[in-house]
Parts: sequence; structure tokens; C-alpha cells
Amino acid sequence: MEILEFKHLTTLIFSAVFGVFAVYHLLSYLVLRHRILLHYFILILGLTLHWSLSFFVNNSFSDHTAMIAEKASLTTAMLTTFGLLMFTKNYLNITKHDFSKLSKVYRFFVILVVCLPILHIFNNLTTKIVWLNDTIVQLAAITAMASIFLNIFSGFWLFNAQRFNRYYLYSYAPILVAALLYISTWFLKQHYNFNATPLVLTSSTLVTLQLILFSLLLAFKFKSIEEENLNIQMETNQRLKSEVDKQTKKLQIANKALESQNEELERVNQLKNKLFSLMSHDVRAPLNNLSVIMSMVDEHMVDPEVKPIMEKLKMEVSDKIEMVNGLLQWSYSQLEGMKLNKKRCDLEAVFTSVKNEFERMAQEKEIAIILEVSHPEIVADENILKVILRNLTSNALKFSNKGQKIVFWSQQQEDGHIELGVKDFGVGMDPNWFNRIAQGEKPQSTKGTSGEKGTGFGLLIAKDFVEMHGGEMRCESQLNEGTNFILRFKPE
Repeated sequence: MEILEFKHLTTLIFSAVFGVFAVYHLLSYLVLRHRILLHYFILILGLTLHWSLSFFVNNSFSDHTAMIAEKASLTTAMLTTFGLLMFTKNYLNITKHDFSKLSKVYRFFVILVVCLPILHIFNNLTTKIVWLNDTIVQLAAITAMASIFLNIFSGFWLFNAQRFNRYYLYSYAPILVAALLYISTWFLKQHYNFNATPLVLTSSTLVTLQLILFSLLLAFKFKSIEEENLNIQMETNQRLKSEVDKQTKKLQIANKALESQNEELERVNQLKNKLFSLMSHDVRAPLNNLSVIMSMVDEHMVDPEVKPIMEKLKMEVSDKIEMVNGLLQWSYSQLEGMKLNKKRCDLEAVFTSVKNEFERMAQEKEIAIILEVSHPEIVADENILKVILRNLTSNALKFSNKGQKIVFWSQQQEDGHIELGVKDFGVGMDPNWFNRIAQGEKPQSTKGTSGEKGTGFGLLIAKDFVEMHGGEMRCESQLNEGTNFILRFKPE
């Protein structure tokens, strides 16, 4: 086989080998997305292109093609150098934060290897200055060699920085020898004419060996990275588990404390409500007795000067009895375990019962209580329903003038809901006042038409009891035209 044919064969073989390495690492980068694989691909791509250019040199093709190939060799050499610099910088973890000076040196070399091909192409396309072209070529060769020594220096400097750095230095011998051999051959060829095929073949073999070693390094490094990531993940999981256990224990302790506090609050609340109920009973009994005594005294009272005072006292005692009754009803509603005893209630009978309770008070103000029962019955707790109607009736009597009337009414709506209520034609009220009470504001004291004292507490009790039935209480009122309290219940 002739020398030229042998050169073509070796070029084809090594270009194919380098190309396979390049494709493999490109695919690896596309899958793993790790920057070091991209830099290694650029390194091998530069080698592949640089070696394949020998097909077009040495008059293998036309002179023009050989000249272009020779000019392009500088660009491919710098591409290889760029890939080698970035690969080393990434492999050794040379970062601006950890190794600022060394990082600046690498940045300088990277800028240099990028600029040299640009200057070389620009000179060949425009000015075509021969000496400038030779200078750029010489500078490119020196830069490539200097990059080799820079990488060796970095390997020594960072030998102990990471475990795999020392393996980088150990595996760097083939490319160092290959670079020295190849660049030395290139320099010699500039001045002497000799057969450089054995030297180029040796360089190609060494570079191939170097690529194999670098690929093994990458495999071990990625395995190490995977192990480190796994260890970090396990440590993180362990810390998270420990933190979760710690927080869980704290939450369990806090939950137990909260449960204990809730139980204590529940006991205190029950005790408070029971004491509240007992106090209401104890206060109501003597007040009722006092009211009876005062009524008896009033019946036999003949002194015209004392009689108005007695009337006023009777009114005060009546107000206090009503207030205590309201408090008693309220405390009863707050006791734990209160259940509604729902049954079908005859509304006419319920209305009549409540009307009879207020007959005497109504007669004193000459107020007629009228029943308008369109719907005869409702499913509810009869005792609670009477409490609601008592509070609404008391409120209606207080704010009605003499000679007016109060209507107890009931009806069924088209949607099946049952509505009932107490309607008066007295002084009326500001609906916003009731809305504020419904939203939880504290009731304010208001005087009735005959000076009766009211607190609004009864309306609040009535509202709560209606809602306990799943119903709704609304107020329709206009000043000086009266008030209509509407109780709306779902059909059952």
C-alpha cells in the first residue's frame, strides 16, 4: 500500500472513531443535560473535523480545496482547544467563586481561542496579509500548547480538591504526549520536508487512547455524582423524617394540651351556664313574689299620691322579671346537650296560649291581640316556639300605642315554606338596628311607648331559637307604621 493511501486509510479510521465518540456524547448530553458532556462533545467534534481535513491536504484534491482545508485547520484546532479548556474547567469545578484567579486565566484563554479563528478568517477574506496570517497561525499553535500546560497545572493545583481530580491528572499523559508530538511535527513541517505519517499516526493513537480514558473518567464521575446525590437525598430524607417526627411530637403535645384546655373550657362553660340558670331562678322567684304582693297592695291602695308610685314600681318589677326570664331562657339555650323536642303544633292553640299570657298587659294599654291563622300547624318544639312568640309579643306590646292591635299570623308560601309571625302597628323601628343585632352586636336599651324598658335581648333569644329549628327570622319595619317579625321555616 502506498504512503498516500495509508494516510487516507488511517485518516478515515480515526475520523470515524472520533465521530462515534462525538455522536455518543452528544446523545448523552441530550439525555442527561449535563454541561460537561456538551464540552466533551465539542472537544471530540473539533478533533474529528481537524483529522478529516487531511483528506483535502497534500494535493489529494484540487489545489484550491487543499488551500481552504489548510486555512480551516486553524479553526478546527481552536475548536478542539476550546472544548478541552471548557471540559477541564468543568471537570475540575473551577468556578469564579472558589478559584477566582484560575477562573480568570481560563476565561482569557477561552476568549483567545475564540478570537484567533475570527481574525484568521477575516484576514484571509479581506486584507490577506501574509505575515499577519503566519503570526495568527503561530499564535494559535502556542495557545494550543499553552492550554495543554494550563490544564496540567490546574490538575496539580486542584489535585486534592476533589477525589476524581487526581484521576484526571493521571489520565492526561496521552493527550500531553500527543499534543507535543503533533504540534512539534507541525512546526518541523513548516521548515523541513519529511514523512510525518508515523508521527501523525502515533498522535492519533494517543488521542484515541485519551478519549477512551476521558470517557471512563466521565463514567466514574457521573457514578460518583449519582452516589453523592443519593447520599444527599438520603441525608435530606433522614433530616426531613427527623424534623417531621419532631414536629409531629410537638403537634401531638400541643393537641393534647389543646384537648385538655377545651375540656377545661367546656367544664367551665357548663358550670357557668348552670350557675347562670340557677341564679336566674333564684332571682326570679323573689321578684315574682314581690310582683304578686305589689299587685295585692295596689288593689287596696286608695291614697292618690302613693298609687302612681306603686304603678311605677310595678312596671319596674315587671321589667326586671322579663329581663330575668330572658336570661333564664338564654342560659338554657346555651347548656350542652340541649335537644329540640319537635312535634306537630297547633298554631291556633299556641297563639291563644301566648295571647292569654299577655291579656292583662294588653288590656292595660287597650291593645287587641288578633289571630289570623291561614296555615294551621307546624313541626317545632312547642315550648321553644312559645318562648319565641312571648319575646316578640312583649316587644310588640312595648312599642304599640293605646288603642292599636297586634296580629299573630301564619301562612304557607308557594315554595312550601311556612311563615308565621307577630305584627304590630306601633312606632316601628330602624331595620338596621335589628340587622346589627342579627350580626352579633350587643343590644342597646330602648324605652317603650309607656316608658317600658327594653334591651333587645329578647329579639336575640328569639333569633337564636328560630335558627336552632333551621329557620330564619326577618324584620320588616317602618318608623311610625309598625313592625312585622317573620319566622320562616322549611316544610317537614
